Amino acid sequence: MTTDVYNALNLLLQLLIWGAMIATFIVYFLQLRAMQRGASGQNTLSVVTFLQAQYVRDARTTVRAQLKNKPYDDWTETDKSAASLVCSTYDTAAILIFEQRLVPADPFTSNWGASIRDCYEICRRHIAEMQKPENSGSKYWKSFAVLYQAAQQQAAADGVRRT
Repeated sequence: MTTDVYNALNLLLQLLIWGAMIATFIVYFLQLRAMQRGASGQNTLSVVTFLQAQYVRDARTTVRAQLKNKPYDDWTETDKSAASLVCSTYDTAAILIFEQRLVPADPFTSNWGASIRDCYEICRRHIAEMQKPENSGSKYWKSFAVLYQAAQQQAAADGVRRT
C-alpha cells in the first residue's frame, strides 16, 4: 500500500468518523427538543390543573359574580379571601409563564383572558391595598399585572371589545 492510498483511506475514515459524530449530535439535539416539548406540555397541564381546581374556580366565580359591582369598602373578609385566592393563583401562573418560562403564555391569555382581565380589574383596589408597605409590599402580586397586560394585548390582537 502506497502512502497516497494510505492517506486517502485515512482521510475517508476521518470523514466517516466526523459524519458519525455530527449525526450523533443531531440525534441528541432532536431528542433534547422532544424532551423539552414533552416537559412544556406536562408543565402546561399542571398549570391548567392548578387553575381548574374547584376551590380556585369557586373563588373566581365569587369575584366575577359577587364582587364586580360591590364597593371595596363593603367587601367582607370572605370576599377578600376569595379575591386573594384569585390574585395569588393568577400571580403564580404569571410567574411560571413570564419569569420561569416553564409554560407558553398563549393558552392562558387566550382561554382565561376574559377571566384574567375581569378579575384584575375587579381586584385592583384589593391588590393596591395588599401592596402597601405596611401589608405585603409593592412586589406582592406584581406578576398578576404582567399577566393582565398580556391578556389585554391578546384581546386587542383578537379584536375583543370590552363592555
